[in-house]
Amino acid sequence: MPVLSLVHPWPAQGRADRPTDADPVADVAIRGCRSVAELYSEAVAGLGLPSRVGELRLFHRHEPALDHVRATVHVDPGPEGFEVGHVQVPTAFADRTPEARAQVLLDAMHGMVCRLAAARGWDVGALERCRRHVVERGMEYHWSSQPKASPDRRHTAYAELRLPPDGYGRVRLLVARRDDGTVVASSDEALAFCTSQGFRRSAASLRWSGKDHVSLVPYDWVPAVRGGLVGLTRDADGWHASVEDYLAVRPVPAGDPGLPALDVVVEGAGATAPEQVPEVTFVGGGPIESRRVERFHRAFRAEMHRFASPAGQEWWGDSGLRLLEVQIFYGGDRPRVRGRRTDQRLAVFVDRPGDSLPIGDQAPVAREVVEEVAALVRRRTGLGPHPGLSRG
Repeated sequence: MPVLSLVHPWPAQGRADRPTDADPVADVAIRGCRSVAELYSEAVAGLGLPSRVGELRLFHRHEPALDHVRATVHVDPGPEGFEVGHVQVPTAFADRTPEARAQVLLDAMHGMVCRLAAARGWDVGALERCRRHVVERGMEYHWSSQPKASPDRRHTAYAELRLPPDGYGRVRLLVARRDDGTVVASSDEALAFCTSQGFRRSAASLRWSGKDHVSLVPYDWVPAVRGGLVGLTRDADGWHASVEDYLAVRPVPAGDPGLPALDVVVEGAGATAPEQVPEVTFVGGGPIESRRVERFHRAFRAEMHRFASPAGQEWWGDSGLRLLEVQIFYGGDRPRVRGRRTDQRLAVFVDRPGDSLPIGDQAPVAREVVEEVAALVRRRTGLGPHPGLSRG
């Protein structure tokens, strides 16, 4: 059976010279979470927590209305191949120092894993070792590669990497005497990728070219975004280093050390979470394989936004259930709307084959489909008319 072994922010990858998220506050949160998550994953993997899936993905979002950090983790077993957590940060998050941001993100991460542990029957107390592991290492992930011997066997070379608060790695190439381990040469730092897997790919590129030259490629993501060069060369005057960066990393705010710490609120989410408030959600759909489907999906999403408005959420609050989830599938043999009700959830599935969609204005048909959704919900729950639709 799998064990929980990886906790990390999503998206997990990106270019150092481009934002990870279009929102600058969310971008700072994702990048600041990476080092903390790598350290936490190191520790949690060693606990052997039995899990249906081995991964917890954390999605970060900027929420200007908040004055604290809100973390929610989905406790219902889902169809995805990973557990899901959401971290909402206020605008003031970016005003804190990198150290303060890392501490807040650790509190949110640890709280979500503990809440998941309560739902999965894990030993919550054992997780304190994971939090302590992160703190004791200064909340910055470090990793060193195995040494590689020179052709004459007199020296070894290895890479030291770290993951600072800007969310992208730094790598240093070192040469040591093989007999006593004394370091005789070291390069300056070069920019590396943003994950431990990227660190290992970079270290795997370490090559000796004869006994007097060693090098590695510091930045390794995908073949199209792989580059830079770090080298150490020996001549009659000793060892000389050279560093060529492939990209330049975007900075993160320095922050104000005088600001107080942000509070963190952690909650479970899902039909089996008692703290889950009644909620209407549109969970998306697909596949989107044509321009016609793409246009309809935009129109349907706009109508679902109206359906799940504050008035719609208040309407659903009288249903006696926790969750209403709507999903659309652009396939099937005929258009239809169907539902599946469990103890605290009503899931509504919309089947809409692509060839059943209009070529022209999509909005009227999207509105009709949402009205069909509302009619099904009313039949299954006994609710009255939806306040935001022309007919319930």
